[in-house]
Amino acid sequence: MDRESSAAFARDEFEKTGRLAQVLSKGLWPTTLFLGAYFALSIAVRLILPNSLTLDEAEQSLFSQYWLAGYGPQPPFYNWVQNAFVRVMGISLLSLTLPKFLMLLLCYAFFGMAARELDRRPAFVAMAVLSLLTLPQVSYMPQQDLTHTIAVLMATALFLYGLFRTLSRPDWQGYAILGVAIGIGTISKYNFVLLPAATIIAVFCDREWRARLLDPRVLLTAAISLAIVLPHAGWLLGNIDLATNGTIGKMVEANAPHGIIRVVRASGSLILACIAFGALAVVVFAVAFRKDFRRALRAGDRWTLLLGRIMLVSLLGVVCVILVTGTTKITERWLDPYLLPLPLYLLRKLERVGVDTGGSLGRFMPVFAVIMLVTLVPLAGKTLTGGLTGSYSRINYPFASVAETLKAGQRPALIVAEGMHLAGNMRLQFPDVPVISSGQPIAGFPPAAAMKGPVLAIWVGNGSAPGAPPSIDLSSVGALGLTASDPRSLSLPYEYGDGRTRLDLGYLWLR
Repeated sequence: MDRESSAAFARDEFEKTGRLAQVLSKGLWPTTLFLGAYFALSIAVRLILPNSLTLDEAEQSLFSQYWLAGYGPQPPFYNWVQNAFVRVMGISLLSLTLPKFLMLLLCYAFFGMAARELDRRPAFVAMAVLSLLTLPQVSYMPQQDLTHTIAVLMATALFLYGLFRTLSRPDWQGYAILGVAIGIGTISKYNFVLLPAATIIAVFCDREWRARLLDPRVLLTAAISLAIVLPHAGWLLGNIDLATNGTIGKMVEANAPHGIIRVVRASGSLILACIAFGALAVVVFAVAFRKDFRRALRAGDRWTLLLGRIMLVSLLGVVCVILVTGTTKITERWLDPYLLPLPLYLLRKLERVGVDTGGSLGRFMPVFAVIMLVTLVPLAGKTLTGGLTGSYSRINYPFASVAETLKAGQRPALIVAEGMHLAGNMRLQFPDVPVISSGQPIAGFPPAAAMKGPVLAIWVGNGSAPGAPPSIDLSSVGALGLTASDPRSLSLPYEYGDGRTRLDLGYLWLR
């Protein structure tokens, strides 16, 4: 392509992004529809990849077999939503993917509704919504393998909308929205509870807004949030160790130091997590607005003061968690509820120094387009090029071929699989067969009357010597009194692999 052709191509692309910016600048709903189309493309990309599941997808696949008040270290809201989709649509890759992207779309929509409470200009609202793309935790990570985190992002955006609405034009609907958001957020991720606590402190610091905390309609907020939380609260009280140990364990390093060294290391981890969470947003706005950005850092109004206080008090709450729990590492994912308002905070500050941020949407569209492309490609790219790079994702595992081979023998009445990932994939491949994870059986599932042979027991090959007893725990089906066959092995090449890298499984039948 010569120089003139390149210049013409660049002009055409610029005009296209300019026309798109004009459409999106009409406000929240055109922007939401645009993002909806993007997420529909994201779903399509996921569906064309092999029919094997990531770790979080496998967990949802396995847990969708039963309704429980609690499922383990994570609260159950996402599980409940996922189960509802599976009940309506059946278990499939689509029914496992759809809830995630619908919640993510709602996160963007609620964030736009929150922005509209601060500034009703359509272009500003569109800019606020799309600015969420500069947060990797909202744009990049959900395209990889997240579930509960997306639910808490949605709840946080809804909370911000309810908060801004209640402070700017208090009515019972605003207080009700706050109750719904607090309830959903609490049973999405336990760390969400720091957000409303920090908000109470931040609102209390404003003399006029303080009256909102004393409004009788706060009781409506409390009643709604309690009604949402109560079904899980009873389970939580009886399983507090199960619910907290997993999360705290991830936040404490092995052989971690004690005393002041631990606190310093954890505080450093928190600082790095904050940088990882918001650095891209800050850099994008700083480069785009330069001198205005430096002036904006010193500017503000009541809304920026409120948001700044919420973020600061929330992070101080994290410091308290560090001191109380012995935490040594904080990941940026843990900060999602606290730092989600960052783009809106920056945009509002820029507006205070006279920058028309909404009018700058056309300048930002190429940046947003690049982010959307970059976040869409990695999972598919890694999966499809595994054979060339030698780096495989769990989606490369040949579980469809595994199921095909096993179905050629006989149909199991029950499957016992080693580990949640394998169990969740077996559930997807055998949709009408109950599946038990050998390390985490659920009492009463399946019902005793439904437990019968033949039972397929399957585990990931561990290189044990031929004839050695299988490592899988079969005590969950011991009462059936079935006789186990000799263990067999199964080795199949990865999807899009080099033909040499294989998935090794062991299995046996109990009849």
